[in-house]
Amino acid sequence: MDEKDRLFVAYIGETDIYEWSQGVGKTIMMPELLKACEKLVDEDLLEIKAVRVEAVIKGKKKSFDFLVKRNGIDDTLEKIMGWSLQEEEYEMCQRVKNLQEKLDKENQF
Repeated sequence: MDEKDRLFVAYIGETDIYEWSQGVGKTIMMPELLKACEKLVDEDLLEIKAVRVEAVIKGKKKSFDFLVKRNGIDDTLEKIMGWSLQEEEYEMCQRVKNLQEKLDKENQF
């Protein structure tokens, strides 16, 4: 497995996973979700694991996988675009736009 195929894993300890994923975790997750979207489209996959978050809940280690699915990719890209604009991550905005255009072309046939 090369570096490009490695699943990103975030260990957040006892931090609440919802709070993390909606707060500081977005800075980590959004670029990883975009990479997963690109790979999903380039390799014509139905779903792909984008990020694994490991946390301690009630003293037990739990893992949560965030997936990108082909049938929900438009919604995922829309969320990434909104975050990218808000954070002024214009390179990411362009990558999202390119991916959306590629999907639109595929859907024309």
